[in-house]
Amino acid sequence: MSTLEREAAKLGIGLGPDQLFLFDLYHKELRLWNARINLISEKTADNIVTRHFLDSLTAASYIKPANARVIDIGCGAGFPGIPLKIALPSLSLHLLEANRKKVSFLKHIIRLMQLEDVCVLHDRAENIIREDRWREKFDVAISRAALKLPQLLALGDDLLAPGGLLITFKGPSVTAELEQTAADKTVSKKYKLYQYDMSDLLPGPERKIILFEKAK
Repeated sequence: MSTLEREAAKLGIGLGPDQLFLFDLYHKELRLWNARINLISEKTADNIVTRHFLDSLTAASYIKPANARVIDIGCGAGFPGIPLKIALPSLSLHLLEANRKKVSFLKHIIRLMQLEDVCVLHDRAENIIREDRWREKFDVAISRAALKLPQLLALGDDLLAPGGLLITFKGPSVTAELEQTAADKTVSKKYKLYQYDMSDLLPGPERKIILFEKAK
């Protein structure tokens, strides 16, 4: 946890003792459950702090306001949503995941850490966008899942409130997706695009954060 505290500070995030305790608990439960069900890949299981916790926290500075309504699309074992909730406790977080076993873990870890204002949605994104109660309800839609940008932008149309922010994490192969997105003239009318290189902040594979701000 000392590594997490030190590296999070470089991202401008101060983690107190209570938050570090929650991260430590999360870390232990991830490893315990991952031995039984496939929550995270084996190649990242020995580097959870950097590959999952810190990677998730790189999005923290872009999330506004402090009590933003956030939906994490295809969150898997809770990334990036749960690390962001620990670091930014005022967030209203909805975790969307279709895999039953991962949903069981999410409900377990939320109860164990006693996280408030966190909701687990056991469903698929294409289903919830059909429900009026979720339409334009979120300030931020975020995803580390392997959805292409056109798919995410379509979800953002339905889930994000005007002025809302779509955040996704991408590797070096994102260039082709960005070119495809730029060729769609309707996207430029609906969204402003921002992208930031995170490679200098985190060791490991090249990493970018791509932001789309929905028109008001």
